[in-house]
Amino acid sequence: MAEPLRDYRRKRSFADTPEPSGDEDVAPADAPRFVVHEHHATRLHWDLRLEHDGALASFAIPNGLPTDPRHNRKAVHTEDHPLKYLDFEETIPEGNYGAGEMTIWDAGTFEVEKWREGEIIAVFSGERLTGRYALFHAGRDPKDWMIHRMDPPVDETAEEMPAAIEPMLARPGTLPPRPDDWAFEVKWDGVRAMVRSQPGRFSLFSRAGNDITGAYPELRALNRQLSSHEAILDGEVVAFDDDGRPSFQALQSRMHARGAHVKRLAQERPVTLMVFDLLWLDGHPLVDRPWTERRAALEELGLDGDHWQTPGAYVGQGEGLLAATAEQGLEGVIAKRTDAIYRPGRRSDAWLKVKHELRQEFVVGGWIPGKGGRAGVLGSLQLGVYDADGALRYAGGVGTGFDQETLKILTAKLERLERRTSPYEGRQPPRGARFCTPSLVVEVRFAEWTSDGSVRHGSFQGLRDDKDAHDVVRETPATTGPAVGEDETDAVGGAPASGGGSTAKGASTAKQGPAAASSAAGPAADDPHHVPDDVLAAALGGRAEKGAPVEAAVVREPEPPAVPDVPEPDEPEVEPEELIPSSGKSVEIEVDGRTLKLSNLDKALYPGGFTKADVLRYYAAVAPVALPHWRGRPMTLKRYPNGVDEKAFFQKHADRHRPDWVRTTPVPHGRKEGVVDFVLLDDLPTLLWAANLAAIELHPSLSLGAPDAPHGVSGPRALVFDLDPGPGASIVDCCRVALAVRDVLARFEIRAFCKTSGSKGLQMYAPLADDASYDETKPFARWLARFLEEHLPDLVVSKMAKELRHRKVLIDWSQNDQAKTTIGVYSLRARERPSVSTPVDWDEVEACERSDDPGTLVFLADETLGRVRRRGDLFAPLLELEQRLPELHL
Repeated sequence: MAEPLRDYRRKRSFADTPEPSGDEDVAPADAPRFVVHEHHATRLHWDLRLEHDGALASFAIPNGLPTDPRHNRKAVHTEDHPLKYLDFEETIPEGNYGAGEMTIWDAGTFEVEKWREGEIIAVFSGERLTGRYALFHAGRDPKDWMIHRMDPPVDETAEEMPAAIEPMLARPGTLPPRPDDWAFEVKWDGVRAMVRSQPGRFSLFSRAGNDITGAYPELRALNRQLSSHEAILDGEVVAFDDDGRPSFQALQSRMHARGAHVKRLAQERPVTLMVFDLLWLDGHPLVDRPWTERRAALEELGLDGDHWQTPGAYVGQGEGLLAATAEQGLEGVIAKRTDAIYRPGRRSDAWLKVKHELRQEFVVGGWIPGKGGRAGVLGSLQLGVYDADGALRYAGGVGTGFDQETLKILTAKLERLERRTSPYEGRQPPRGARFCTPSLVVEVRFAEWTSDGSVRHGSFQGLRDDKDAHDVVRETPATTGPAVGEDETDAVGGAPASGGGSTAKGASTAKQGPAAASSAAGPAADDPHHVPDDVLAAALGGRAEKGAPVEAAVVREPEPPAVPDVPEPDEPEVEPEELIPSSGKSVEIEVDGRTLKLSNLDKALYPGGFTKADVLRYYAAVAPVALPHWRGRPMTLKRYPNGVDEKAFFQKHADRHRPDWVRTTPVPHGRKEGVVDFVLLDDLPTLLWAANLAAIELHPSLSLGAPDAPHGVSGPRALVFDLDPGPGASIVDCCRVALAVRDVLARFEIRAFCKTSGSKGLQMYAPLADDASYDETKPFARWLARFLEEHLPDLVVSKMAKELRHRKVLIDWSQNDQAKTTIGVYSLRARERPSVSTPVDWDEVEACERSDDPGTLVFLADETLGRVRRRGDLFAPLLELEQRLPELHL
């Protein structure tokens, strides 16, 4: 019989780790024992260990133990541990296997109902872990298991946590006359942030619902402190200036940072999350509870870390706190009625912001060019606010508060948004003003409002990318007094707020994910790159003079098919750093029962020193989300044996010296090449085998291998558009084209998904039913490309001729061909840095188009892995969604 602790001992040096060696004596017990460790390793996870045959059978559970039979959780079967681990609580030092703090989350005894190969059923008796559970093998690898709760839910009243809850908003006001009914908090000069945390998963959303997790990497560790809790928190991200005061201007660099700059800025200008409200906890919405109950529940969580805290709240002490904030140079206070419920998405008199100076957001509708020392940049911004009828009203100008870099950035943004006509109704800016599309929002500090509705002595404070322009109105102080009128509905026991009392699950308040606000409606009608409805209607309505080839009779409001939920990302069974050494001329490793020989691991394949080991580790880490998209597809490998700066070659024929477990599929490929045996990257060993050959870029077919089919492949599983910017154009222009393509497809009720190419452009995929054919997809793609070329001639080209592509985007429809391949989702690219073809959502595409910053959609290997950990596989719907193209009459 094999020694049960052999693997355990092989992976550890007991001179360097406090873990037990397994030689210790452990007193026997009347019933088998279990322990659950909360393990703060590279990734937070939970280790379930069951006493069996003199050792502890161990399972790593990345997202915590399930409490509801509707939700199974992944469990990775790891090596057996010694019985002494039943009471082990220590920190394993860095550099050791499993490094990180390990604490006992629960412990107790269990009763075995079934224990056989591939299946365990047991009834647990612990403090937290109670009830009947099943562990069962689920996958080709012996380590792939699942854990399922067989009893009813631990809490039968628990609800599904919503994807997001919209923030409640405060009105400007004065200190309330009856302070004992109010709590007072410091008003932080930052940006609003909503936290969504589950075991092993963490997301941060802006007030507008955009995912901003990647902008503030130092906040992710909050997920570890929240541990096994499911929670939605409300707070403010704050940066401090050199004097230790909150500074919105100091935060500007963090708000707009992208790519590699984020990590550097997180060190140079770290932020703090001020958590002031708790909206959801462990299956229960708290939005219909009074502030006093929500605050008590928040304080019980004990949130305190290097980059987050729960700041004080002071009942009845408004005057004292307001005076203290004035003395310390802070912005003011927020007053909150202690009996008030949380009103998601609503601005309420139950929350008042009391400021020491007037300060609010304004929409920029134009600018006056600078003179003298400011020649070539803006002289002043022309401001506006929306009235109750939705008209933009002029609110004066602001010409101070800018540094030179900000002047250049703003001037460039304004010139791109320039328009001929004024966006204002009624009173107009001074003569000489130039106008722009009113989409930029800025924050301005000022002395007072003039009688004609302009700001006086204004000073620019910063851009507000987190605010929607149409939400910007003139802020007027609210009066306070007895709770009457609308505010009666804020108190517990009053009429329910919009969406009902438990509003977190109501469609009017709880968004279904950060992209919920995106619709198929597309850009506004005044966008120069928008396809007008009448033009689109003509094309889709079959009017001969427009040459429309589509069988639609009317233009319908799009109702795209439901998109399957994005599943939780699987965790790698073994950390890539543990699986793949960082160096070695010739190394053997075991992967899923296969032996792999790796070579030259410390060889740099990228100019910045990204080595072959780094390539292998990236592909090992991304495999759980990437392999489902590559499995079964003929794969072309682009190999760079001497690095990305040296000569590369495409490999279609599988290497003759490949291991016998590498699967291939035969595909007829013309007279010259005959039948080609393409590699199938179906599993992790094959993927790492290819990566070890320096196959940096992976190009899968749109089809699945089908040896019995006439062409050796199935029909296309997706319609694809490759958007390639020509000279003078960028990925920002690709975003504009992608939005136009999305809008046209939406008219046919076709949902499209987007990814970066990893190079300069974007690629769009519309998943299709399994009976689709290239005889359908290629003509349709060609028609759509030419249709947009006709109606957006300054932006789109459908032909590859270089002379036609200056400052335009090529919609490459020719990719819809069984003989062609496109760079695979999650594939590395052979560029100066290890960029990745990364899925993005439509909010990100729209944000890039608005920002005019190509860097917003560039993702390196580590950034892509971070996105996967936070957001799962954004391309997962392509694996399930089936759609059909309309019939063309050409």
